[in-house]
Amino acid sequence: QKLIADCLDKVSELIALRKEQLAKLDQLVKSRFIELFGLPVSNSKGWNTEKMREVAPAVNYSGGFEDAVWLLNLDMVEAQTGRILDYLYVNEDEVGNSTCTFDTTNVLYSKLRPYLNKVVIPDRYGYATSELIPLKPNPMKLERTYLAFMLRSDEFVNMINEKVAGAKMPRVSMSDFREFDVPVPPMELQKQFAAFVEQTDKSKVVLESILTKYHKIDLITCIQAGL
Repeated sequence: QKLIADCLDKVSELIALRKEQLAKLDQLVKSRFIELFGLPVSNSKGWNTEKMREVAPAVNYSGGFEDAVWLLNLDMVEAQTGRILDYLYVNEDEVGNSTCTFDTTNVLYSKLRPYLNKVVIPDRYGYATSELIPLKPNPMKLERTYLAFMLRSDEFVNMINEKVAGAKMPRVSMSDFREFDVPVPPMELQKQFAAFVEQTDKSKVVLESILTKYHKIDLITCIQAGL
């Protein structure tokens, strides 16, 4: 029994360690963003700015779909990270009316409960709840990874969280959102940041795969190991 308990304790320690490493990678990306671009709301590095409505308007995907389509709801998006927790595929005729469409040129921004900070960089096209706004950054001005992390930044979240309507279901004031002055750094710098995020994401994939293996280690596995 002691061997089993020790095994389970060790697995718990390893899971906690890997989760801590993932959190540190997320913090590393945030720190890198601030290092390169400064604070986006106060525009601490003095970049040229353009209105959100001009450089990243809401634009739906207008192309065709396969028989089965990806339908993204808010509960499938992890708060703070934008990670997709589950992929739901349905027939297109099962998609409701309160939806938008998107593809891999969009950044999906949740206007509901902005403090949850749900911002998605989609890796495929699909439908989403209308609570997600399909922003389409101008590729000559904004790299979408830069835009996504600007929207996720603590300063932006704190600012936009003060511009909401509704008590029980607070939603972002879209007029304020569209009029936000987006800092527009040099594209080369934005691409440099996107490359950094891509490398970090590869490290996260490795850690997440290890976590998945650890979660599969259950009591029976420990008993067998003890035997």
